[in-house]
Amino acid sequence: MDSKTLQIKTAPGVQLAVQVAGSGPLVIFMHGWPELGLSWRHQVPALAAAGYQVAVPDMRGYGGSSKPGDVAAYNMDALADDMAGVASALGAAQWVAVGHDWGAPVAWRCAMRFPDAVRGVFCLSVPHSAAPPMLAEQMFEMGYPDRFYYVRYFQQVGTAEAELERDPRAALKKIFFALSGDAPMAEWIKPRPKDAPLLPGLTDPPAGPLSFMSDTELDAYAEQYRKGGFFGPVCWYRNLDLNNAQARAYGDQVIAQPSGFLCGSKEIVLAMSSRGLGGQHALLPNLLTETVLEGPGHWIQQERPDEVNAALLDFLRSIE
Repeated sequence: MDSKTLQIKTAPGVQLAVQVAGSGPLVIFMHGWPELGLSWRHQVPALAAAGYQVAVPDMRGYGGSSKPGDVAAYNMDALADDMAGVASALGAAQWVAVGHDWGAPVAWRCAMRFPDAVRGVFCLSVPHSAAPPMLAEQMFEMGYPDRFYYVRYFQQVGTAEAELERDPRAALKKIFFALSGDAPMAEWIKPRPKDAPLLPGLTDPPAGPLSFMSDTELDAYAEQYRKGGFFGPVCWYRNLDLNNAQARAYGDQVIAQPSGFLCGSKEIVLAMSSRGLGGQHALLPNLLTETVLEGPGHWIQQERPDEVNAALLDFLRSIE
């Protein structure tokens, strides 16, 4: 497979490192936290071979892409605009948005923000939801009163960065294991003191490589975080109120384009949501496929790449 990495300017002072492969209709893949475009390594060759042009950025704040120093630069509309900038640079008037973890809300936002350009949206792990009518801090206290909650922990600039940057490789391995299908289901949100740090509350991963990631791949992740730090990635969690205000400006937040959703049965995001998948049904009137694979956890495109590739290709062919 021939691929190249381009530096694409998407906003003043912002360039994204974007892996581009294949030719045909454009599909843009959006990764989440704490990952890189590398998380889509199993999907790129499969889709390129199937006749699609695939664009896989390191998202804003990550890897080889720009890392603005302003927390507000990581708001959802700006992140969606980055994706539209990638499409424009590649000369695509229309494209399909595919997202995982934080990349999923970006993909959903792209569909709302660019309804004529985004002809379909397929997301992993994080279902589409309407903006809640309360502030983030109120939600933290309602859902996790007097106990640790990682999103609340991430709000204070510098705290999470200091913890995660002491040993990026060890931190990443622990996080990747804790959210995988190999770990206990509620590992990420098990009760502990409100003022606790993140990592000591997670079970240590087993020695040797993770079942879904080689040591070489983990090293590649860790090297980028050693160089770029965690400030940009964690800032994605620090714009919740702004993101929700932006979402409400789109009105009912219904996505009319063809959509698809896929997750694992051990997906922690669903465990944290009282509405489960049902909450997205009224917002996705053209939901073509909604699948829960038995067994995998949060890193589904890495844990179960063959099934993810098959589902993606089925979806793409259904909207041609």
